[in-house]
Amino acid sequence: MNLTEVPPIVKKYGAQLSSDTQDNMRNAYTHGYSTGRTRRSVKPILSDGGMTVSVGPTTDYFPYLEFGTRFMNAMPTLKPAFDVQSQLFINELKRLMQ
Repeated sequence: MNLTEVPPIVKKYGAQLSSDTQDNMRNAYTHGYSTGRTRRSVKPILSDGGMTVSVGPTTDYFPYLEFGTRFMNAMPTLKPAFDVQSQLFINELKRLMQ
């Protein structure tokens, strides 16, 4: 398999994961105390020569938002976006192998 086609695919789906996560946050975090800080902290970070992308919020309180606490309900935003984008990414890689 020619691996030169993989980094652009990784970059594409990393950017889409970031965008979908931010859209989910825009829709989920509607309370009056929302500042948008967590949403703005979501950026794709490429490494390993473009073969790896990391996407996720950098705010220290994000796990409380995503998974909830005993005092507040979970507001998942990253996992739903990941579930969709990971399948699209896998399908694209399978297409390359044909």
